[in-house]
Amino acid sequence: MVMRGLWHGAAALAALAGCARSEDPAPTPERAASAAPAETPALTAPIAAPVADASASPEPTETAVAAPTATPSVKPGPLAAFPPRDECAKLPGFVAFRDKLFAAAKARDADALAALADPKINLDFGGGAGKDELRKRLADPERALWSEIGALAGLGCAADGGIATMPWIFSRLPESYQDASIAMLGAGAELALREKPEADAKVLRTLAWPLVELPGSGFDPKARFTEVRLADGSRGYLETARLRSLLDYRLIADRQGETWRVTALIAGD
Repeated sequence: MVMRGLWHGAAALAALAGCARSEDPAPTPERAASAAPAETPALTAPIAAPVADASASPEPTETAVAAPTATPSVKPGPLAAFPPRDECAKLPGFVAFRDKLFAAAKARDADALAALADPKINLDFGGGAGKDELRKRLADPERALWSEIGALAGLGCAADGGIATMPWIFSRLPESYQDASIAMLGAGAELALREKPEADAKVLRTLAWPLVELPGSGFDPKARFTEVRLADGSRGYLETARLRSLLDYRLIADRQGETWRVTALIAGD
């Protein structure tokens, strides 16, 4: 699905939390590898705006097949970095709300988390909503929802009026990345882009919080490495565990009077 101006989608989700939403067919969310939950419920401190970073043989043979090699740019140009930023600390009452949210996630306290949720919290695009459904999903080990919430602690927060969105990048995706279904965030300040999908392969360059795209080979969350295409058109391989889909879980909170409520906890498109 082509996604332009993703923060508008975040605002729409928050608005829908206070009223009945239409039932759209629920596509199966493509899940990406998520970073491990932070030990403490703290977000990265505010930082500056994005900066530039430094064929198979017909007959079986006994010869090992070489791993595919990436084709780097002759002269790699500068790439923008998108480290998480915390725009929400300035919002009245939000810090206390956020602390309670991540404390509940760390303790896996369903009652505490449900108390912070809107009664009509949206949980998918097919009509899944409400605190009872939230409790049910939190108790489902296959969803690993506790870990998904915890992983948001280190990914920043975007503020748009009375709406807060985590991770930050979801509401701040540049328009050049129109197709969020193939966009990925490289989570880390020193990510090695390798020539081949091997741990000891040549490092083409080191990246800092890059936005990359899947070149068409698909995404396997169980693979050690994933081929990516950079903004300058060059390609290489990054560790799959350091990649996060732009359509992975995001949490949207809405200020309601003097308090904050989670109005959406959702993945996919």
